[in-house]
Amino acid sequence: MDNKLLPIDLLVALKLAAHEGEAATVRQLEDELGLSKSAVANSLLRLRELDLVKDDAASGRRVNKLLLRDCLEHAARWIAPARIGEFELGLPTAHAAESLKRKLTGDEDPLVIPLPHGPSRGRAVTPLHPLAPEAAAKDPKLYRLLAVVDALRIGRARDRQLAAAELRACL
Repeated sequence: MDNKLLPIDLLVALKLAAHEGEAATVRQLEDELGLSKSAVANSLLRLRELDLVKDDAASGRRVNKLLLRDCLEHAARWIAPARIGEFELGLPTAHAAESLKRKLTGDEDPLVIPLPHGPSRGRAVTPLHPLAPEAAAKDPKLYRLLAVVDALRIGRARDRQLAAAELRACL
């Protein structure tokens, strides 16, 4: 198996981290993320190979939070590059997200991950994965983590430092 991380792997790892301690089957991940069963299974294999996820007999899958934080802080912008585009409807992200508004400065324009019928209008940020906005809309914990990761992917140095501290608080 190729041990190269893909954007889908970050999405699966974030979903697992958002619900640490809860048993998450491949089928649940498939349903909640909108991915195929084989995509989830392949992602879990890559995550295990890199020790980002471990199978624990007592608690099911366990995310190696320290490694995941390092990966997200230092590599997310290269694994899943983000571009800022035109104005669209979507979920506020990065400095526009409610959980980060007071901590990050960012630009004046709000940023969103595109979501049809989203609650806000702003400059569209390429989502971590095409299915991330739908999954985030259904899961507040995942949404918060994705907003922080977007700040790491697109923020300036100071905002990335503050986002990294927020990520450590979340994980």
